[in-house]
Amino acid sequence: MKATDLLEKQHDDVKQIFKRLEKGNGKVSEKELFEELAANLVAHDAIERQIFYPACEQAMGMTDLLGEALVEHGVVEFMLYEADQAQGKKDFGFKCTVLREVLEHHIEEEEGEFFPKAEKALGDERLEELGAKMEQVFEEAREEDFRVPLHKNLKQVLAGAIKPTPERGKTGRKKASHGANHSRAHR
Repeated sequence: MKATDLLEKQHDDVKQIFKRLEKGNGKVSEKELFEELAANLVAHDAIERQIFYPACEQAMGMTDLLGEALVEHGVVEFMLYEADQAQGKKDFGFKCTVLREVLEHHIEEEEGEFFPKAEKALGDERLEELGAKMEQVFEEAREEDFRVPLHKNLKQVLAGAIKPTPERGKTGRKKASHGANHSRAHR
């Protein structure tokens, strides 16, 4: 599956989870639905920011659309954190609504404007290659507790980073990142 097709499918999956969360479902608790939503969003963020966006930047440069998409991911992460903290409280619904609205805006721009340019710049063969890698990493990331990478990413966002920064071990050297292309953000 092409990377852009995979991302669009994941966008649709997230929209469906939001619908189920907003309607309520007697069989699945609100907490379980939110946990599913959050796991999907954090895993989706990981494959876009660590695999897809760096490939796009390499092929197209840092375009306005790519820069905006990276910043929007930070806003989504902040709203996801806020909604997670509000679980069981009166403002949970409000925060989920704003999270959904921010995501809808991001998805609309990404699918309508960014993906067509990325598809042209990357080509079908590269998109297929990226899609296979992204699918594997997504499934692995969904198995983790979403809060760990969410909090790590949010710290970077609050520090002013728009792109993920490499982890550093005790020696100060960069840790291996499973082949993902990480770049330092300019402050």
